[in-house]
Amino acid sequence: MIYSFKFYLKIAFQNLVIHKGRMGLALLGILFAVMSLVAFGNISDGLKRQIDNEISKFGKNLIILRSGIVRVGGGGAHQFGDSKTLKLEDVKRIKESLSGIVEAVPFFDISYPARYEDKTLTVSITGATDAIFKLRNLDLIMGRYFTNNDDLNTEKKAIVGYKVLDNLFQSQSPIGKYILIYRVPTEIIGVMDEKGTDLSGQDQDLQVYIPLNTLMRRYSNVDYIKGAYLQMEDGISLVEMKDKLKMFVRNLHNMKPEQKDDFSIYTMDDIVKTQEQGIRLVSILTIIASTVSFLIGGLGIFAIMLLSISERKLEIGIRRVVGSRKRDIIFQFLTESVIVALVGGVLGVAVGFMITMIVSYFSKLPFSLYLGNIVLSLIISTAVGILAGIYPAIQGTKYEPISVLY
Repeated sequence: MIYSFKFYLKIAFQNLVIHKGRMGLALLGILFAVMSLVAFGNISDGLKRQIDNEISKFGKNLIILRSGIVRVGGGGAHQFGDSKTLKLEDVKRIKESLSGIVEAVPFFDISYPARYEDKTLTVSITGATDAIFKLRNLDLIMGRYFTNNDDLNTEKKAIVGYKVLDNLFQSQSPIGKYILIYRVPTEIIGVMDEKGTDLSGQDQDLQVYIPLNTLMRRYSNVDYIKGAYLQMEDGISLVEMKDKLKMFVRNLHNMKPEQKDDFSIYTMDDIVKTQEQGIRLVSILTIIASTVSFLIGGLGIFAIMLLSISERKLEIGIRRVVGSRKRDIIFQFLTESVIVALVGGVLGVAVGFMITMIVSYFSKLPFSLYLGNIVLSLIISTAVGILAGIYPAIQGTKYEPISVLY
């Protein structure tokens, strides 16, 4: 090889600097393609990590039995109809009759205003047994949990979420103080650690937990529950368990075959699947947009290289006269087209990285750097540079030195 690779790189960067305007336009397509691939790869990886975190916060191997009609979709579970047929006795019989259930926690939930002095906040109240804290991985930052005795004695005690503390008490400790929940004075005995919004779409920091019997008898005066969290043993198929549970509850409610269910059963996997479907759809759109951008970028580099070769006939002629072979000319111009594509690719990685940081900061997503997409983007950029530069480079070898110089 007459010229070293270092020489080709030097010529390539010199042309990039001399014709920075048109070279900049040529590499924009590659930049946008790589930017979208890198940014989406990082953001989708961050979303998946967030989903994993949320599942661990919600509790593992959970099946949720809910009265009425619940539709899972749009990133959460949405109530479309109520029913008053689910009773505490149902949950007791489910746990006693179906094998594989580690824990069954009945609950009743409702939204009420909570007031402290002149401050009022609408909160989501959940009445449950004391097993809810272990099952839902609820940690406290101060105070204590309520006990089974508190539930049996219908004590008016509450565990409040972080935003309830922040909005009603600011920096003061709320332990031992009373808030009015639906005009009922309720003592705060604990504050939960900050948790954010869970996969069902509920803000856990606006949540208040009180004993189940207290909420049903003293606040709502009902004899039915809204649902139950059922935790399965490891290795139990949640899909099969959902079918067994459905048949069991229908039998409990003496429902005829033609009757529609007056309850809903779903798992965290059902919610995760709807979110993953959304991620897959955006992924396909991103790949299509990136492919179009790579195509546009490749055509831009192709056009610029053709123009560059026609302008540098004299340089090619001189090289040929002093001994350059055709393959040296091809290698030189291929190096230039690949360098242009790679510069676009590297800039795309940098911009994609910055977009990832901005999105992670404002959306509170876990920051993630997906190296697979970065490597793939740079490989595709190199391939586009080779494909876009090979025809113009071959055209450069067709100039006869004598006709060019004279």
